[in-house]
Amino acid sequence: MKLTKSRTAKFVAGLAGFAMALSFVVTPVSTSAATIEELQAMIASLSAQLAALSGTPAQSTGYTFNTNLTLGSKGTDVMNLQKVLNMSADTKLAGTGAGSPGLETSYFGPATRAAVVKFQVKYGITPSVGYVGAITRAKLNSMGGVVVVPPPVVPGNPTGGSMVVTAGQQPSNSLAPQSAARLPFTTFSIQAGASDVTLNSVTVERGGLAQDAVFSGIVLLKSDGTQIGIAKTLNSNHQAMVGEPYVIKAGTTEMFTVAGNMASSLSSYAGQVAALSVVAVNTSATVTGSLPISGAQHTINASLTLGSVTMGTSSYDPGTSQSKEIGTTGYKFSGFRVTAGSAEQIKLWSVRFNQSGSASKTDLDNVKVYVDGTAYDTVVSSDGKYYSANFAGGLLVDKGLSKDIYIQGDIVGSGAAGRTIKFDLYKTTDLYVSGVTYGYGITPPAGANAVVTCSTSQACGTFSTGTPWFQANVVTVSAGSVTSIQKATSVAAANIALNVPNQVLGGFVTDIKGEAITVQSMTFTIATTGTWSSSGGITNITLVDSNGAVVAGPVDEATTCTSGCTITFTDSVTFPIGAKTYTLKGKIPTGAPSGATVVVSATPASWSNITGQTTGNTITLPSTAVAMNTMTVKGPALNVTVDSSPSAQSIVSGGQVLFTNYKFDASQSGEDIRTGSIPLQYSWVTAEPEQLTSCQLFDGATALNTGSNTVNPASTISTAGDVTFTLDSQLVIPKGTIKTLALKCTVSTATSNNDKFNWGVNNPPTATGVASGSDFTETNTDNVGPIMTVATGSFAVSVDSSSPSYALVAGGSTGVTVGVIKFRATNEAVNLTKVGLDVTAVSTGNSNNVEANVGTLYLYNASGTLLGTAQFTGAGTIATSTLNTSLLLPKDIDVLVTVKADFQDIGTGLAGVNGDLVKIDPVNAEGSGVLSGGTLQVGGITAAAAGVRLFNTFPVIAIDNSSTGIPTAAGVADGRLMRFKVTADSHGDVGIYRFEFTLATTTLSVSNIGLFGYTDSGYTTAMSGSFGAGSGQVDTYLATTTSSCVITTHDTAAGSSCTQATAGLTELVIKAATNPVTVPAGTTRYFELRGTISGNATGASVLTKMLSDTAAATSTAAGLSYNFVWSANSTTTATFNSNDWTTGYGIVGFPTSGLLQSRSY
Repeated sequence: MKLTKSRTAKFVAGLAGFAMALSFVVTPVSTSAATIEELQAMIASLSAQLAALSGTPAQSTGYTFNTNLTLGSKGTDVMNLQKVLNMSADTKLAGTGAGSPGLETSYFGPATRAAVVKFQVKYGITPSVGYVGAITRAKLNSMGGVVVVPPPVVPGNPTGGSMVVTAGQQPSNSLAPQSAARLPFTTFSIQAGASDVTLNSVTVERGGLAQDAVFSGIVLLKSDGTQIGIAKTLNSNHQAMVGEPYVIKAGTTEMFTVAGNMASSLSSYAGQVAALSVVAVNTSATVTGSLPISGAQHTINASLTLGSVTMGTSSYDPGTSQSKEIGTTGYKFSGFRVTAGSAEQIKLWSVRFNQSGSASKTDLDNVKVYVDGTAYDTVVSSDGKYYSANFAGGLLVDKGLSKDIYIQGDIVGSGAAGRTIKFDLYKTTDLYVSGVTYGYGITPPAGANAVVTCSTSQACGTFSTGTPWFQANVVTVSAGSVTSIQKATSVAAANIALNVPNQVLGGFVTDIKGEAITVQSMTFTIATTGTWSSSGGITNITLVDSNGAVVAGPVDEATTCTSGCTITFTDSVTFPIGAKTYTLKGKIPTGAPSGATVVVSATPASWSNITGQTTGNTITLPSTAVAMNTMTVKGPALNVTVDSSPSAQSIVSGGQVLFTNYKFDASQSGEDIRTGSIPLQYSWVTAEPEQLTSCQLFDGATALNTGSNTVNPASTISTAGDVTFTLDSQLVIPKGTIKTLALKCTVSTATSNNDKFNWGVNNPPTATGVASGSDFTETNTDNVGPIMTVATGSFAVSVDSSSPSYALVAGGSTGVTVGVIKFRATNEAVNLTKVGLDVTAVSTGNSNNVEANVGTLYLYNASGTLLGTAQFTGAGTIATSTLNTSLLLPKDIDVLVTVKADFQDIGTGLAGVNGDLVKIDPVNAEGSGVLSGGTLQVGGITAAAAGVRLFNTFPVIAIDNSSTGIPTAAGVADGRLMRFKVTADSHGDVGIYRFEFTLATTTLSVSNIGLFGYTDSGYTTAMSGSFGAGSGQVDTYLATTTSSCVITTHDTAAGSSCTQATAGLTELVIKAATNPVTVPAGTTRYFELRGTISGNATGASVLTKMLSDTAAATSTAAGLSYNFVWSANSTTTATFNSNDWTTGYGIVGFPTSGLLQSRSY
């Protein structure tokens, strides 16, 4: 190669002396095949390294190009590039105009690109495609004298409108499977200087030994995974400009990732290695940093099977194109369903909707993406066309399961009428899904479903193979509309007054959609009944909104109009969006008759000049006539009566007593009524009038006459008559209502029993209409009022019917309910303070000191609050409880108190006596009168408690109705006659000596009857013990025939004889043979009575009854001639001769009528 008359040649020669010195930093390069341009580039690189090593930058007499430039680039470097190109006639941009010498611009457009191609061809730079990369920049820089390679980035903050571009932590080299989405290749960061900077786009270049076709698109991602801009494909230069204008805030650093969406089929490219490098950052800011930035090199793979998803339309999708008004809120624009395949679980990371309709982003508000009902905020692109939502951490979808995703928002734009809204998914990769197992992004499938046509030019509501991938339904925005104008139910029918302004005439509700509407003229018809005088029509008619503001009027009816009159408001009235209530008000003339009615109606379609406030469009109103509620003309009216409550009754002296309730009735009044003075009739018998004092009227709890207005009937009153009550302030009775006032007086203690007082009404009060101020004729219904008779307070005590029935109780039991006591106060309320309880004597069978069985007694009120306790002391049979706090017994109301008891345990050396019957009854009580304050006592209370009988333990018996019991009534051929169970209380074992049954048979015969005991509910494990013939059998088989017989003795062998019984029944007595049948404490034993069935035929049956007892008794086992004999083992395990056996009377679940079980063939 020959280099002459060239500063470059001189510079090369000058470098020879430094060759050895630089050998430790400069890698030897073979130049045997190098072109002049490549040598120049190498020289430029070496010069830059020398400058860096020497610590002084290389000086340049020309322009220095530090960044790659391409179509769309902007800035000073572009303008300088155009100046260099214009230095030579064969690379000049243009002869005249923009870009020509002296008129260079800062924009890299088609003319600049064409000039760069000429420059590259001229100097043999390949490929000659108009892209200013490293080789072209080296050539441009060399033309100024010294080639400058960008120095390494020195850490620090950039200043001004500048940014620093730095390589990030790059992804590891890996596989690039087919259909993988957003596979990360290269990461980089951008640090903004002292002011915000805008990243317009990033130029990405495909590198590596791969073809462009391996990529279906290239995307730019933020650090949180948000996609910036749309996916771009590589051009003929193997480049793509990705991203969209994105602002990086001053002084901040943001990370970005260049990712690839892999093609759906890579079998032709398997094994190739692809890379994506950032070769240019397109911005108007000053850029420093080292480019290109290269990241991972991924190997193309066509064999790895990634997870998959299937797509469908969501049930939340509207399904059809619709028209929606401005003002519509919470509308679901479009939606789809994602279902995970069977290969792996998936995660949803983000979705990006393309709003392809004509509406702008200002026409929409509150746009959110919902996933199975959970809302996620959206980020809107700068052009308002893309709405993205990220799902932090990813939303897991298990194999085969689905999630519904839809986009929802409000339509708000004032100028949106006629525009369209259509939220598509433009590409399959706008939905970012990854697999959980392999971690690769999954590209959803493209496919054509059944197409729903929503217009002649747009298919919608489906997925397609093209773009947009998901075709959404179109929403056309409409202007204002009126859903309805109808009668306002809230403006109810009512009475209205004469000659009073602002009386309600009627009301209506407007329901406006989309935009507010304005009406310039409204006509209403007023229909009346009755004969109105010629004093004029309704006047001062106004239209009032829900806030009470007048929006139209006032206008008057024509004075000559007598029926079906019309009025017209010419005011412009604006009806806002939503449901709003409007009321017509006016003044009824004095010539209107009482009872006349007023009905206002309108036909909104007849109103004129109706326009939308936003669009200016003409709006059509409903043509249906609206008739409002009927108003009835009434003058002021008031009627006073005595209420039926309280009724005549006895009262006590010493306190305040309610004598009368008065009803002030303004239900027929046309206006509110007020009064300040009320005359009430006062009478008495045998008493003195002054024995009532401090008489007051009460409105609820508020006294209306206080202080000097309190009434104290004077001793000078000698006969019954009116006593005037002057109120502290005027009392107002609203029209259409009835107000009740209560009269209360204090009764002197000087009164005597049978003194009588009564308050009634004989004359009405003086009253006026609140609105009109006019007097009127009040009315009243004469009534002397209830007669109250002075008497002495008292209260009664009895055992309530809710007290428990007779029951068995184990010794040592606590909190056992033994009775419920009923208290009832008469004439006055009573504060109960003491209750006396008695152990009622039992004639036979009890021990001498029954009360010793009882520990502590407890008294509880109805809400379960403990009132007090009591204990029997010594040999006393009465225990008195002084209550913790007094219990109020309201007058004439029953109050219940529950009595509970703790019982002593039974056994050797213990206080409890086995078999004692304990009855606890109230014996006396004491309290004080609430009004009188006197002490009140009650005694001689009738004993009525059923009582409880104490045993060391006791059994509970029940027919076995469980699934393991006799399953059906039919099937008696199996020989099972009855199954029952016996459970022993947890306090001790229960011993059983005797069972007795009866059989009533039809047609069939039963023989070889036996009773068998089991420890399990499945009737498989026989009880053990020496109580019968073995294998759980109680005693031996009993032989019976169809004839009636009775087994009356203890049987020791099968086939025992029996005697004839009455009533056609066979009686079976089964006794333990040697030892009692024992049921251990807290456990259950299961018993089956069975025999051999013969003579079965249709209709054959057997009814088995287990007999109980009707009385209690205690003796030895053989000494009791009862049906069921058992022992509580009070001291030791009872033998048959122990005096510790009792009957079946009172056993829970074992009524005196016995237990029945019927079976048939």
